[in-house]
Amino acid sequence: MKRTHGRAVSTGHITKRDYTMRWSIGLAFLFAVGCESGPNPDAVAAEKYVRSCYSNVEIVRIETEAPEYAAVSKIVDGSRTKPLDKPAACAVRVRFTWQEENRTTHDDWVVWVTSEHKAIAWTGNANRDQWRPYVQSCANK
Repeated sequence: MKRTHGRAVSTGHITKRDYTMRWSIGLAFLFAVGCESGPNPDAVAAEKYVRSCYSNVEIVRIETEAPEYAAVSKIVDGSRTKPLDKPAACAVRVRFTWQEENRTTHDDWVVWVTSEHKAIAWTGNANRDQWRPYVQSCANK
C-alpha cells in the first residue's frame, strides 16, 4: 500500500508484512473458532458402555463429562465379580435418563475406562458433583 496525501492506495501486490499479518489473523481465527480433534475417546467409550448395558430400553438423554485421569487398579463397586485385568486409566461421569413402558429413571454413573479407551466397569455415583475427588481417592487405595 502506498500513501498518497494521507490516503492508502493499493499497488496490487502484497508485501511481506501484509502477508504475515494475514496469516496471523487467519491462525487467530482458527483458534478462536476451535480446532478440536473431535470428541474425547474415553467419554465416547463410556457412553457406548452405558448404551450397551441398556440396549433393551430407550435412553432419552445421555450426558458425559470430561474424564478424570487416575490409575485405579481396584474399583470399589458391585458391578464386577472378578478383579480387573488392567487398571482403569480414567473415569467418566455419565448421567442418563431411560424409559421402559410408563416408567422413567434417571441414573448417574462413574464409568471406568482403560488406557486403550475401553470401558470396563461402572460405579453408581453416590457422590454426585464430588465424583472427581472420589476417583482420586480410589487411585490412592
